[in-house]
Amino acid sequence: MRHLYDRLPTAWLLTGISGVFLAVSAVFGGLDDAPVQAAPVLETGDTHIGAELTIAVSQALLIDAFPEQLLIPEDGFRLLVVRAVVENTTTGPLRLGSVPTGPVVLSGIQADTIRVAGVDGLPVATPPASILVINDGSDEAVVQPGVPVELAFVWEVADTVAEGDPIEVQLLDRVKISEGELTYGGLYDDPVVRATLDLTLDDVGAGVSE
Repeated sequence: MRHLYDRLPTAWLLTGISGVFLAVSAVFGGLDDAPVQAAPVLETGDTHIGAELTIAVSQALLIDAFPEQLLIPEDGFRLLVVRAVVENTTTGPLRLGSVPTGPVVLSGIQADTIRVAGVDGLPVATPPASILVINDGSDEAVVQPGVPVELAFVWEVADTVAEGDPIEVQLLDRVKISEGELTYGGLYDDPVVRATLDLTLDDVGAGVSE
């Protein structure tokens, strides 16, 4: 038997040992799911450093509409906005996803940067209806490497959502699986929550001029 082991490739030995370990662990419960560590809770203005972006959330608010961007909710709805400064830490431009131009992920189009939870009537995985560049109002959220940009992530919510309501803002990381096609960009794994913030909604009514 010793001579047989001497002739086996190292990879075969490792595979065999791993198989024995897995079998024994399964019998004795050694492979029970490890507890999932909760994502850290940040304060307003804290910077989260992700795989592709740094994100610092400054505010969550309600507004009636963004008429110039043609974001006008139907009766009974308003807009929920999360303001954040985002910086691209990769070497190429990144287009941040929203409906309908979000990145392709394994389970379909999803929020890929920020999502909100605890909002009445809004499923957690709902991507923003739009992502606006605050300094010019553009809805082309293409973030260049090393250039911080303040963005408004916008969702349509029921008008029962009110000033003072608490919400959770979830900061996401995504992992690129393949480059994909030029037209549609890369293929990504499902986004993962890496940090959260607990915020209270402000309300600016029809909007404010700065």
